[in-house]
Amino acid sequence: MIKKSLITFVALSIVASGLNYIIYPLFSRILSSAEYVNITVALSLFTQISAFLSSILAITIGLSKDSPDGKMNEKLELLQAFLFKLFIILASIFLLLSPIIMVQLHTPVLFAVPIALMMLFSLPILIISGYLNGKNEMIKLGVVALVSASSQFVIGLTVAYLSHNGLLSMLSMIAAQLVTLLVLYGIFAKDKLPGIIKPLKIPLRALRGKQMGPLVIYTALTALAIMAISLVQIADLFIVQNLINVDVKFYADIYVVSRIVFFGGMIFIWPFLGEISLDHHHFNRKPFFKLMIYFTAIMLAAVIALFFFGDKLINILFGPSYDIHLVRVIAILAVLYKYFLLVITAIILYFVVLRNYAAVWLSITAASLVLIYAALINKASSLPTLLIGLTIIAALVAITAVIMLLHTPVKKSRE
Repeated sequence: MIKKSLITFVALSIVASGLNYIIYPLFSRILSSAEYVNITVALSLFTQISAFLSSILAITIGLSKDSPDGKMNEKLELLQAFLFKLFIILASIFLLLSPIIMVQLHTPVLFAVPIALMMLFSLPILIISGYLNGKNEMIKLGVVALVSASSQFVIGLTVAYLSHNGLLSMLSMIAAQLVTLLVLYGIFAKDKLPGIIKPLKIPLRALRGKQMGPLVIYTALTALAIMAISLVQIADLFIVQNLINVDVKFYADIYVVSRIVFFGGMIFIWPFLGEISLDHHHFNRKPFFKLMIYFTAIMLAAVIALFFFGDKLINILFGPSYDIHLVRVIAILAVLYKYFLLVITAIILYFVVLRNYAAVWLSITAASLVLIYAALINKASSLPTLLIGLTIIAALVAITAVIMLLHTPVKKSRE
């Protein structure tokens, strides 16, 4: 019997994901082709870089399961202090390297500014999400996702419509994040949400002498691992921009359509992580297989829809008309790539909850193989060639990850 809280969470998350998804085709219609490609690349880069904080959400779930006596809050507060400082450092490094990074992505350097600022302002929202997920408040977690997506949708599109400027549209989303925080602290005033100011005042030396060292090190490593696998998720979009004789706008449209598999699948990962056991390995197989059924159903639905209606769907969403045969090949390959990466991401987060270093090794393996492939691929290669190679890599890593999950026992090595 499916819990009502899970059904409500899924419903709220679907609406939030729908808003996050539909904003791209709406940007396509409002902004010029160049501005649309710039904001698609910039928003995708921001989404994937900031996704590394999903590691703290997973660790929070583990802490809540492992510390039912109330000691979890102190550890979380200290972790927040560490993450705030780490995030500021990473945002600063990103800005310093932005002249190199953004040029490689064929995107104006100024777009690095809103990306960095959005990284900083997204942190409190993600910490609130981790706190509520750790308390297994799934409905409230769904509300957080909905409020965040709604504010970004309304404010971002309003500014885009008024300015027709991609950079200003991204800057407006920072204001949307501030609005989100105000609304959340107002709605959940009685829930004693984690503070924003207090963790900033906690010095790093406070992490010493509280058995926090191993947890901080693991959090830092898994945060970087999640960032790496998140960047792999958008590797296809970035590599395509370096291929010659390829319509980047066409693939940007296909990329957005294929992302629905990832958006849809991610909704089910957090309830899965909340259900698993830290102590009984065999207990975790049933929720994992159930999760794989959800993932596969979403993937097959997307493949069938794109096979029969891909050209019409893209025409409705983005405007241009493309050959149905080309759409079928490229879109289905893009969907399969996202599907295998979804499986990899879920298993990495599973190992993060268990605080198992397999999460780091899986991420390093996937990122390394994709980087090597990106460096070796011929710039004159076709889109199908590129996507077939990426999909094979993702499939091999996904199979390896599943085998590791099914055969790696739970270890009682947590503090």
